[in-house]
Amino acid sequence: MFANLFKPKWRHSSPDVRARAVNRLHSDRPAHSDILRRLLLDDRSREVRRAAIERVTDTSLLLQALAAEQDAEIRLLAANAVATQVASLPMNDQLEWARQLPDDTVRVELVLADISSTLRSHIIDLVEEQRFLITIALKGPTAQTRREAALRVTDPEHLETLARDSRGSDKAVHRIARDAIQALREKERQQAQIESRRQELLASLDTLVNGQDHQLFQARFDVLIRDWTQLPEAPQQQAEHYQVLKAQAEQIIAEEAARKAAAEAAEQARILREEQAQVLDTELAALCLRSSEGSDLLPELDQLLQQAEQFRCEGEVEKHLVERVELAAQLRGSLQQLAELEPRILEQLEAPVEDSDKALAGYLSNIDWPTSCQPPALLNRARQLLNEARQAKREQQQQSSELCARLERTLDQLEQAIENGEIRTALKQRERAEQQTQALAVPLPDALEQRLKSLTAQLQEIKDWQGFAVNGKKEALCEQMEALIGSSLDPQPLADRIRALQKEWKSLDSSSAVHSQKLWQRFRTAAETAYAPCESHFAAQKEKRQQNLAQREEICRQLETLFESVNWDEAEWPAIERICHTAKREWKQFSPVDRAPGKVLQQRFNQLIRELDNRLRDWHQQCANTKQTLVESAAALTEWEDVSAAAAEAKALQQQWKETGPAFRSEERALWQAFREHCDAIFARLKSGTSSGEPISVEQSAPPLKADALSRLESCAELLDKAEKAILDGNSGIVDKLLSAISDSLSQVPEQWQLAMTQRVDAISALLASPDELESRLADSERELRELCIRLEILLSQPSPEEDQAQRMEYQMLRLQQALDEQSRNPSSADVAELELLWQCVAFNRVFPQLSRRFNQLRQRTQ
Repeated sequence: MFANLFKPKWRHSSPDVRARAVNRLHSDRPAHSDILRRLLLDDRSREVRRAAIERVTDTSLLLQALAAEQDAEIRLLAANAVATQVASLPMNDQLEWARQLPDDTVRVELVLADISSTLRSHIIDLVEEQRFLITIALKGPTAQTRREAALRVTDPEHLETLARDSRGSDKAVHRIARDAIQALREKERQQAQIESRRQELLASLDTLVNGQDHQLFQARFDVLIRDWTQLPEAPQQQAEHYQVLKAQAEQIIAEEAARKAAAEAAEQARILREEQAQVLDTELAALCLRSSEGSDLLPELDQLLQQAEQFRCEGEVEKHLVERVELAAQLRGSLQQLAELEPRILEQLEAPVEDSDKALAGYLSNIDWPTSCQPPALLNRARQLLNEARQAKREQQQQSSELCARLERTLDQLEQAIENGEIRTALKQRERAEQQTQALAVPLPDALEQRLKSLTAQLQEIKDWQGFAVNGKKEALCEQMEALIGSSLDPQPLADRIRALQKEWKSLDSSSAVHSQKLWQRFRTAAETAYAPCESHFAAQKEKRQQNLAQREEICRQLETLFESVNWDEAEWPAIERICHTAKREWKQFSPVDRAPGKVLQQRFNQLIRELDNRLRDWHQQCANTKQTLVESAAALTEWEDVSAAAAEAKALQQQWKETGPAFRSEERALWQAFREHCDAIFARLKSGTSSGEPISVEQSAPPLKADALSRLESCAELLDKAEKAILDGNSGIVDKLLSAISDSLSQVPEQWQLAMTQRVDAISALLASPDELESRLADSERELRELCIRLEILLSQPSPEEDQAQRMEYQMLRLQQALDEQSRNPSSADVAELELLWQCVAFNRVFPQLSRRFNQLRQRTQ
């Protein structure tokens, strides 16, 4: 007991006493410093150790305690104390001090302590063990610290642990771990692809070397070698296998090169023989071309034929050279025969023509002269003399037979014309027959002369009868034309009737040989009198075409003025687009015009409209690019954690969207839907806390339509959905068929809903006539559908979205009594079903998916 009275307080058995004693120690005194070390490192009381930490200023001692301490709270105190000591140092000294820390345990504790962000980042870079990096990534004091630690985790198992433990607590760390896992998996997949590619290339190289197909061997080998060298270095076993196959392939290439060299040598020998054959063939051909020189060619011809025989003995001879040699041999035989018969042929050439033809024919038949060789002058003279003698006899025999044949053909035509009643044609053929009879030098055969007389008599008889019949028909045409004078027919049908009678008169006149000038004068006078009312009508039509042409010229002039006056960098594009549509519509109105000037004006208009359309197309493309940027900005806003700020920014984007012009019709709807979906998602997150998913009670009542009528109405709605989709896709060709199919089913629907659905049909029909009104129609449909959502929310006493509060109030003010009645009574299933039917009667109701989800989600909560 007395011993305790003399022991120092820091060695007292009571921890509280020791702790109070610590508060009186000073670390700058050497004796106190040693006591603080002992208490800090060895004392069993955590309170004493805590008190010692607060008195110690030696950084190395604090680090030693930090490494040895088991209590997490005291470690944190020690780490904060170290941080406080180090904070007074310059930043470069702090970084150098951090590099000398003993181990990762100390580094982790310091990272979790209150130190500067720069020092913390530096210490994180020094941590080596993955498990300590996970600790920092999960428990780090700042988001930046956790992200930096997460980025240094690379081990797959530790990444899986980090992804699992950070799920739901730190999205950024969880995303980093998940991305790193995906990157590792992607790297493994790439390694697998590289290994698969190596195996594939080795298999292809093995197939190339050991297979039977060696076509394009060198090219295929080069491709495989190139692909192999582009891959990373292969394992030793694969590399050795590759080298073996490569050596085998190179040996095959060398063997193929040797075979190719041998083949080329054989080809050179073949080419040399072909050249020799070509020289011989050329010499024989040249000699054959000189065949007109006669027997003087025999010595040269014999020499060449001997060379050809020697060439044939040395090897195979091509077919064309064999034919050339045969021709030369035939020429040599013919020259020898001509030399033997030359005296006799000269003797016949001096004799009269009529006496020499038989002898010459005999001599020439013994000379088998080649047709492809030019004959000598003597042979040509003999042939010419023989041909002249034979030609004279043939001409004398043919002259008479040809004249008789022509006469007989003329009589056939004369007989045919008489049988057909064609008097004019028959008269011409009769005159031609007389001319041919006079040209005949010999007497006319009896049969032809008798036939000519018979046909002449028949022609005269028919001519007399036809004149009587034709005059009767012409008098009837005069009476019909006179009946048209003062007719009540419209100008165009009257003119057509007059032209038809004139055409009939011309037909009668062309087939008759008898003409009455009196009847013709009567017919023409009646036609001129009857046609008089048509002239003013056609003059008015001509004036109308001229006025249309002038209007079209004015349209072109105004368009040209527009191009000259507009500053295209600051153009009012909506107004210019309206001008373009108006010009096209008015151009169609001012029709018809005269063909020739109208064609020139049409080309001028087409060029102007094409230029205007190109400028409008560029503007629409700029608007589409701007709206695509707005869509991407709205998509980025959906990732913002601050929903209120995202909603405010989304409203600003919506205002920019309204100020931007329209894109192409094929792109505008898709861009708008994407933009609305992103904005709706943002606003849905903003108001998610106010919505309720609890069921809503409604009274069960009879539906507004019976089952069969409801089925027909839904069928009509489906067909209208298809028609509206076709209009949006630019495929308006099938819309008329769909609308005609709707009319039958719609006639069997009650009058109230038939009228409502007919309004939807009329909206589609109006768009077929005016496609430019599509955007206005879609805006009306969106307003009607939003109002139906508001009515359902009022009916079921549910809140409306913030952006629709003003429209809901406006609806309630305009229909105050109705809104009060709907809120005062219990909703029924029939009321909900009626709103559903009204939804189906709105045009393009499927184009607004966000409104559809809002309506259907509320409807599905009714029970």
